[in-house]
This record gives sequence, structure tokens and C-alpha cells, in this order.
Amino acid sequence: MSLPGGNPRIPEGINASEENPLLEFAWLAGALLLGLAAFVLVLSLSARWLAPFIPFSWEQRASAAVDVFLDSQDVQDANAAARAALDELSAALLQSSLRLPVGDRPAAEVVPPQAFRFHLLSNPQPNAFATLGANVLVTEGLLGHVRSENGLAMVIAHEIAHVQLRHPVESLGRGMVLQLVFSVVTGSTDNSALGGALASGGLLTLLSFSRDMELAADRRALALLGAHYGHLGGADEFFESMDATEDGAQWLEFVSTHPATERRLALIRQAMAAATVQQPLRELPAALQNIAADRACSAEVAVDDAAQLSPGACPGGGGNQSGP
Repeated sequence: MSLPGGNPRIPEGINASEENPLLEFAWLAGALLLGLAAFVLVLSLSARWLAPFIPFSWEQRASAAVDVFLDSQDVQDANAAARAALDELSAALLQSSLRLPVGDRPAAEVVPPQAFRFHLLSNPQPNAFATLGANVLVTEGLLGHVRSENGLAMVIAHEIAHVQLRHPVESLGRGMVLQLVFSVVTGSTDNSALGGALASGGLLTLLSFSRDMELAADRRALALLGAHYGHLGGADEFFESMDATEDGAQWLEFVSTHPATERRLALIRQAMAAATVQQPLRELPAALQNIAADRACSAEVAVDDAAQLSPGACPGGGGNQSGP
């Protein structure tokens, strides 16, 4: 068989599309965008399910913006004695919490204990909350609504439970989870969009904690209280105080997105009634008692115009030494 002479001529248009190349590019770009949109939609819809499986190291990297916000708000209280007392109690509770697994995993594997930071917030509003990066904040105003160390411990244990159950990152919602994943994938955890969102919304993640989250945190907090003290005495102090004081109305308004507050209190009281061991409550540390007394004195001065009291007239020296 003889070979053809010379190089054969390739037919015209054999590898060329008859369509306009710009139109073909538009189809390819549209398909890519459609696929990306579908991926984002699936990720968004499954964000709540995915959130607990996000490695805590990712959350910790992204929470740098929260740390900056905390420092900028000077939430690290100037009263060294009060801070030390809060840190000591919180550290002891955290250590006891490590004996309680989270699902089928050791608590220390879910959130490293060294990642926790506890803050005393100079704010008269009685509250406590957990946010990104294992930050737990307790307001000075809350100290006036617990009568014992046990009562304060229940509040702190509840916030530790939120962190260990990964509720802060879960409550961030679809958009924040997407930003968190995107920031880690691209390595831009310090981008302004992520930082701004975390600073403005990260501290208020408790506002979106669901009924199931709150009840789950209460159950774990009760288990932690039992593991730490051997009984559940004082667990209902904060709720009882809020029900009996004028601050209760403001607190209930603040946590209006926390459904079934009465159900939570009923759960705590039911657990206390079922406990067979009853022991004396521990006294609230003196430094924290002083903060509570100063807050109560400041409130008294604010409403007692006729008495013309000054901070120095309050028992114990008066005046909040930790700042406004």
C-alpha cells in the first residue's frame, strides 16, 4: 500500500465550533456559577448540621476578631481580686467538666481547656454568655442575683456547656458558617468582612441559641454541678432572683429569643428535687460579693434622690472600684 505524497490537507473547521466563542464562554461561565450556587445552597442548608463538625482550631483562628472586640471594650475588669475569684471558680468548673464526655468524645478533644477565656464584664445588666473562641463573659450585674458560689457556678457551667456543645459556632447561622469556611480555605481569616461580622454579631450569638440548645446546656450544666459539688443546691438561684426583682423584666426582654424560660426553670427544679444528696452551699467569694454590693449600692443611689446619698455612704466603702 503506497503512502500519499506530501502531507494530507486537514479539512477546514474540523476542530472548530460553529458557535460564537463568546457565547460558548458564557455557557461555561454560567454552568460554573450555577454549580457554585448549588454548592453554596447545599452548604447553607446543611450549615447547622455542619457547624459542630467544624474543627475548633478553625473557630479559634476566626475568633481573633472577637478577641480584638473584647479588648477594645475593656471587658477585662480592672478589679484584680474579682477577676481572680471568677477565674479560680471557672477553672475549677472547667476541670470538672472534663470528666463529662460530649457525646462519644472526651470534652478536652472537642474544645481544648486551655482555649477558654473568662471575662468579668463591667455592665449592670444581669447576664452571662458564651461566644466564639471559647470566650465566656459574666456581667457584674449578674453577681447581685446569686446568693452563693453554687448559684454563680450554675451560670458559668451553663456557658461552659454551650462552648463544649459547640453552640456558638452553630448559632452563627448559614452566612457566618460560609464566611468561616471561606476564610479558612482562602487563608484570609483576618479579612475585614469576616472580622466586622464577628465583632458585631459574634458576641451576641446567645440571642439565637435555640430552645434545644438552652435545654441541652442546662442538662450538661446540672451534670457538671453535680460532678463538681456532689449536689445541685443553688442551681435555681439566678432564675428565682430574676423572677422576684425589677431586673427580671429587662432580663426577660433581653433574652426574648430564649424560648421556654419557665420550662428551663422547671427542668432545674425537677433535677434538684430528684437529687438525693443535699449539702450546705458555699459562700460567694468575698471579692465578688463586694462587686455585687457596689452594684446594689449604685442602684440605690440612682433611685434615692431624697436621701442625697453619695457612693461613699454605701456599706463597705461604696462605689464600684472596677470602673463604670
